[in-house]
Amino acid sequence: MPIVMSESVPRGRGLTVLFELEDLARTRFAPAPLPMYELVFTVHSGDWDRLLLPHIRPLAELVRPGRFIPDFFNSAKPDFDEAVGQVLDVPSTRVRDQIASMLGTTSPWLRSFAAGTPAARQDLRSAFRSGFRDLLGPNWSQTRQAFEAEVRLRSSQAVTRGLGDLLGNLHPSISWTSPALHVELGWDTEISLRGTGMLIVPVLNGLSRPAVAMFAEPQPLLFYPVTAPQPSGASLELALGRTRTLVLRALTSERTTTELAKHVGISLPTASQHATALRTAGFVSTHRNGRSVRHRLTRRGWELLN
Repeated sequence: MPIVMSESVPRGRGLTVLFELEDLARTRFAPAPLPMYELVFTVHSGDWDRLLLPHIRPLAELVRPGRFIPDFFNSAKPDFDEAVGQVLDVPSTRVRDQIASMLGTTSPWLRSFAAGTPAARQDLRSAFRSGFRDLLGPNWSQTRQAFEAEVRLRSSQAVTRGLGDLLGNLHPSISWTSPALHVELGWDTEISLRGTGMLIVPVLNGLSRPAVAMFAEPQPLLFYPVTAPQPSGASLELALGRTRTLVLRALTSERTTTELAKHVGISLPTASQHATALRTAGFVSTHRNGRSVRHRLTRRGWELLN
């Protein structure tokens, strides 16, 4: 069963998960944000800069907006390199079956990956690394902080109001009526955990509605979105001006001056002027790579945004 997103459906329809006493005893929160899922949900959302596509194309071919997410991405490892290794070690037969049933072998790379070729696996490894670096890396410390704050809040809720109240208030599309957890889906099904419990995973990036991975090992996963603190747009624009604020936000990913101008929608000289001003203030670092000049936020720049 792939990773399945909840849907806006009439209340009462969906996945019913039956809990026994042992399941309640084994249900827990993930110990840290899970980078594989944070990355996969981000790519699946489609809300990312298409300038990154050449670097993450293999991942983007496997994780497409509006499609199920293949379950061979299941990895609850908090360490990203370990999670990547676990995904790449999935047997080729399982990968091939999932691609054929959900994606179709519509590109040469997908056909190569479905066949289990080492080169295709290496392509995906490179896409994972690029995706984490460009999509998650700049904000990862904030992701960890927001995750830890969410788990502290929920732990306090469980202590003061009980586990049932906690489970029933993770998200409006999740409800609890003992002995069952209900997640709104477009179809009705009922599953018993049979003593495994669930791993509850707050997600900070890319997820807008709860999702479930019912056949993940060693226990099923329940994901729900958490809203991370956002930069104060009004006060920042008042201090820097709208265009310079857009330039600052654009440089959460490293960009050449040309890429920066295109992303913000300004001329090349204007982009260069704003990048220079932000560099002079210590918010942006610049380095030369071959014939191009590349810009990225400094730690001070991140602190300004957050």
